[in-house]
Amino acid sequence: MEYSNNNQFDYIFAGGGMAALSLAYYLNNSALKSKSILIIDRDDKNSNDHTYCFWEKGNSIFEPIVSQKWNKLWFYGTNNFSELLDLDDLNYKMIRAIDFYEFVHSSLNKNSNIKILMAEINQISGKDGDIVQTSKGEFRANELVFDSVFRPKYNNPKFNNLLQHFKGWVIETEVPTFKINEPTLFDFRVEQKNECRFIYVLPYSETKALIEFTIFSDNLVKPEEYEYYLKNHIDKTLKISNYTVSETEFGIIPMSDEPHEVRPALKTIRIGTAGGYVKSSTGYSFQRTQIFLQKIVENLEKGNPLPSNYNYWKNYQDSVLLNVMLNKRMPQNILFTTLFQKNNASQVLKFLSEGTSLWQDFKIMNSVPKLPFIKSAIRVFYNYFT
Repeated sequence: MEYSNNNQFDYIFAGGGMAALSLAYYLNNSALKSKSILIIDRDDKNSNDHTYCFWEKGNSIFEPIVSQKWNKLWFYGTNNFSELLDLDDLNYKMIRAIDFYEFVHSSLNKNSNIKILMAEINQISGKDGDIVQTSKGEFRANELVFDSVFRPKYNNPKFNNLLQHFKGWVIETEVPTFKINEPTLFDFRVEQKNECRFIYVLPYSETKALIEFTIFSDNLVKPEEYEYYLKNHIDKTLKISNYTVSETEFGIIPMSDEPHEVRPALKTIRIGTAGGYVKSSTGYSFQRTQIFLQKIVENLEKGNPLPSNYNYWKNYQDSVLLNVMLNKRMPQNILFTTLFQKNNASQVLKFLSEGTSLWQDFKIMNSVPKLPFIKSAIRVFYNYFT
């Protein structure tokens, strides 16, 4: 096939979600902004389909669209443990997807070298992985294809595969109900059913909040079960009787230590969930994605090989924690309660986002029951080498 300027670009993005748009934004604000870029996605990204939450120290490049941020978080655990946790030098932040999409698209639209195409992506082909086949034709990348579409099936029994699945309601009340500076990150006062189940409450104002029911498990539940626990928590725990639901969201995030083939071909690099950017033991990805993508742009600017995101020690820790949860070696509400009850909250959050030293890792690991983790550590080690 002959390729012209209309179907040939320096960089092609197969998928236009959070990771792809973030990378395009960084490229557009780098020495590579003159590169021709095509972003292909089947959705126009004009709705608030996600809520991105993360913790960080200081400000990020997306600070203008942070809708809320908090320095304290409520934790409700087992054995009547409840505490408003101080995050010290961290802030827990929330970005609404619609604000993210508008912010990034506003920047990209100013660059005539960047094109966005709405189409179905059928396949990435070519000997070097440089051809993207879509419902609207074929396109070739002169330099790289960034693939955020094709991900593993997460069904290899040798590895630990869980799902984080959730449903959230944005509710509005007629009278002041929420304390704007006191969100809840973990509320385990919900029936566990031998899984990890919790609810979090993120206030937008005194009369508006996102309330989300989250499960870590290897199977989904029926749609009505999410709604039952949301309604039950709002009615009986939060004691809110008069409210309206103004927005809903539902999501499924893989929590897996199954290896990702990040470079399946010479000119294809997988990013986002497809590239293993989701923190497998927590399901968090926004901040982790930003760190990885900025490293990619930095290396591209310098002409260096693209960086590896694999950290053997941190990944091993993730695998052990996943194995503990998957095999139900201890109640997970007790596990998380122990972590936050016996450690500084900011240190736990840094530990969960790979921001702690080796010594800090051992200190935190020493605070939880040993036997379940020793069993999982041995099992994971055995699986790695057999």
